Amino acid sequence: MSYEASNFGSADGSNVTTQVTNHYGERNLGGATGVIKTEGADNQLTVYATGELINAGFVPPTVIPAGAVVTKAVAHVTEAFALGGTAPTILVGTAGSEATNGVVLDEASAEAEGYYDITAALAGTWGAEAAFAADTTVGVALGGTTPTVTDAGRVVIVVTYTNVA
Repeated sequence: MSYEASNFGSADGSNVTTQVTNHYGERNLGGATGVIKTEGADNQLTVYATGELINAGFVPPTVIPAGAVVTKAVAHVTEAFALGGTAPTILVGTAGSEATNGVVLDEASAEAEGYYDITAALAGTWGAEAAFAADTTVGVALGGTTPTVTDAGRVVIVVTYTNVA
């Protein structure tokens, strides 16, 4: 990581008692979710997930509002996951019912770095092309039969929705 140090105070140095240090470099993202407001009625739910945080069950509270209609979902796997179990998947959807109401990242995609359009994997209320009846809390979970994941793996899942309410 690189950094720079500069004097803090007036330009002539008469009141300089310390230095300010700025650090630059790669940031370690993971375990974040949030909604980005875009142009017009479209919004994007962004989920940064890692194997470690999926194992810990950590998901920051995020809500998609009533009246939203999900229109697209994409995933960018930046570090391959090591999934176990029978037909394991990574699920993002309605907290508590991610397997039936949400979007699925399949095992093959999760275990290979790359960009994936996962819009066809929208299910339940997320894929119904109808507005959500109530505010929806977002959850992240594993799907399949006895699914497991090691601490390896990193993905960004972006779900675009239109707020028609």
